[in-house]
Amino acid sequence: MKKIILLLLVVSAVTFAAPANKNRNQNLNTTVQNSKKGETAQEAWERVKPEIKIRLNKISKDLVAGNYKASFDEMPEKFLTYLAKKGSMSVNELKNLTIKTMSKLTDNMKIIENTYDFENVKVGKTETGRNYAIIPTKVTIIYNGQKINGEGKTMAFEDGNKWYIINYEKEYMIFLKDVYPDLAKIK
Repeated sequence: MKKIILLLLVVSAVTFAAPANKNRNQNLNTTVQNSKKGETAQEAWERVKPEIKIRLNKISKDLVAGNYKASFDEMPEKFLTYLAKKGSMSVNELKNLTIKTMSKLTDNMKIIENTYDFENVKVGKTETGRNYAIIPTKVTIIYNGQKINGEGKTMAFEDGNKWYIINYEKEYMIFLKDVYPDLAKIK
């Protein structure tokens, strides 16, 4: 049961996380350095926003195409390691099991649209000085012939010299708080 719940949370993370690009963080390193020198959260967001938009637009295309594997590249390795440990498996096993489960779950489902609302982003800085942005997300799927709309949130945040993108939902915070306690405190 524990593995099933964990797997469902990882599936949720994969659905809303963006696939990576080899150069994804090169443009963002300047932002991280500047934020450490007094740059406000809003200034940091304005600087990284174009790159984050590109990455999130790519996830939309990949989700519609049924490509879930690339999403893991956006999640911090230490978070994946934590989730794998919780599920008593390796990171590779976690990834493979999640991809296999997503493929089975999507047999009767088709993601037809995945959009991000960049006009209503919540930007901030945690108590530890970590910059973040919470982006409203909308997903439209066809399930057994019915069109279903869902809403969620995606979070972009910095860790070290990199920015990552993850699903940001209440259920997900149970696990996030153990790896990133400052992010879990955001309301």
